[in-house]
Amino acid sequence: MICTYQRIMNYKPPYWYHDNIKFSPEQIEKLKSDIENIHFNGVKSDSNLSTYFLDKTKRPEKEYNELYSNVVENITKKVGIYYKVKYRYGYWSQLYKKNMLHQPHHHASLNTNFDSIISWVHFLDVPNQKCFRFTDMKGSYFFPEEQNIGDIICFPSWLWHEVVPNESDKKRLVVSGNIHITHYDR
Repeated sequence: MICTYQRIMNYKPPYWYHDNIKFSPEQIEKLKSDIENIHFNGVKSDSNLSTYFLDKTKRPEKEYNELYSNVVENITKKVGIYYKVKYRYGYWSQLYKKNMLHQPHHHASLNTNFDSIISWVHFLDVPNQKCFRFTDMKGSYFFPEEQNIGDIICFPSWLWHEVVPNESDKKRLVVSGNIHITHYDR
């Protein structure tokens, strides 16, 4: 029997560092303020404040469409699929106040064969505490080193991940996204 500590230390999921793109302090504060001013139907939760379920035209991060269009194009080029597929993508922002978290989940769709294949996270403004981690849902987990301000990491959409409670008074701000395949050239 392998002890839990060894199992955790041996778990290394497939993911990769993509880039580091920093926003200005003014952009960060505006995005945080815009998210906090959104009416989330009075729902109070330990979870994050996410724009995922908002109409795309009302999301405060929409002003960065050109930036994230380029990020997604570069991701698909780096993995070698850009010239063989047609894709669409979506992204949303998440704000975590003290003690907020995100339960284990993945972004793969069970309804279609070629849907979300690559997910990514852009760590816009984060505390020193590394909150994002991958999990195998059996007790093993892995915190990527690349969680500094501006870092972007990518991973297969089927990979389980979560956000542990933010223990800092500093609000944690990320933009997450998915790349969906709509056509594959054989």
